[in-house]
Amino acid sequence: MDVNPLGMVPMLFENEALIALLVFAGTAVVVALWMPGFLLPIAASSGAMLSLWLAAAAVACGALVGSMPVFAMSRYFLSDHVPFRIARFLKRFEARFGAHGAWFVLVLRLGGAPHALVSASSALMPIRASSFAMATLVGMSPAIILAAATGAAIAG
Repeated sequence: MDVNPLGMVPMLFENEALIALLVFAGTAVVVALWMPGFLLPIAASSGAMLSLWLAAAAVACGALVGSMPVFAMSRYFLSDHVPFRIARFLKRFEARFGAHGAWFVLVLRLGGAPHALVSASSALMPIRASSFAMATLVGMSPAIILAAATGAAIAG
């Protein structure tokens, strides 16, 4: 009897839900490990493998899930260890950020600011985690959808 150990691999990758789960998990890990420059290529390649909206949802949710540990760990570990010069600089923004922090995060995400920098610096400001999460999801979604659409069009 001829047994092909890789015979199951093509069948596994025909399951769109499994691919979306792998894209979600991979995106979450890449974002949580502060690896810059991978989010849009992941979105484009997942758009080539999955339907546009499933790919965009998997990447956006994975990016959100990966952003939250960065935010939480930065808030926990960095809040007491920020050098005095940086702390004095950040003090000037605390009042505005406390009132409008979600808008700042949204604009920075839409503008393409470095993901880890926005997550870590937002954690040092008075913003609720839920506001940060919503602004992150909404702010990253247009670029992710565009990259996934590009990947889907190339795979055509």
